[in-house]
Amino acid sequence: MRLKDKVAFITGAAQGIGAAAATKFAGEGALVVVADINDALGRDTVGLIRSQGGDALFVHCDTTQEDSVEAAVEAAVTHYGALDILYNNVGGSTPNDGPVTTVAMEEFWRCIKLELLSTFLVSRHGIRAMQRAGRGGSVINTATYVAVIGTAGRDCYTAAKGAIISLTKSMAVEYAPDRIRVNAVAPGAVVTQRMTDFYAKNPTHPVFAESNRHRRPHVPSHLLGLIETEDIANMALFLASEESRRITGTIQLIDSGATAS
Repeated sequence: MRLKDKVAFITGAAQGIGAAAATKFAGEGALVVVADINDALGRDTVGLIRSQGGDALFVHCDTTQEDSVEAAVEAAVTHYGALDILYNNVGGSTPNDGPVTTVAMEEFWRCIKLELLSTFLVSRHGIRAMQRAGRGGSVINTATYVAVIGTAGRDCYTAAKGAIISLTKSMAVEYAPDRIRVNAVAPGAVVTQRMTDFYAKNPTHPVFAESNRHRRPHVPSHLLGLIETEDIANMALFLASEESRRITGTIQLIDSGATAS
């Protein structure tokens, strides 16, 4: 097993990409901490893992509030004794994002909190736990392909995710002496319920405009088709495992060729 007895703390693990990663990590022997603000769905994910013979714990965690993050990490360490893997999966574009000239400042700060602040806070307390354990670790952040190529109509989101790319690189240098690796996954357009719901409610949003080829409903720029949650979970598993022991400070694109097309 690739993650046998490793303790993995995954944020936003109640559904979508986070839940896919949680079940995959558990299947590879990890002791999984499902951290989420949605208690009901989080416990469902834990139940699924346990039904498949895995070991998991749910902790309530609002990743934008430091007290909540600190308590969640402490609960994980108290239960499992250490922390080896930290997957900062929480995020996603906010509903009223837009161009820098027109978007409300409240939306900008909302996005910064959801994306950048949450990554910062969970890393802050998660890495402290890794340092105390003294056995190294792997941190996996979440960026996006549009932070690399740009996109219309989501200036807050791309700014926050671009900052995560920079943070990932600086953290990789900072914590290498502790044998803590830091990388980021950068997904393309992922087929999730959240994406489907957003399009259904906002079909005229600029991200779906014909002029924005990277986010049209059929996304033809994704050469091998839209991304599935399993694709992201597979990359996260690789970055969490010893197979990537010499990889740090990288941004791993899982974009079906979108940045090349």
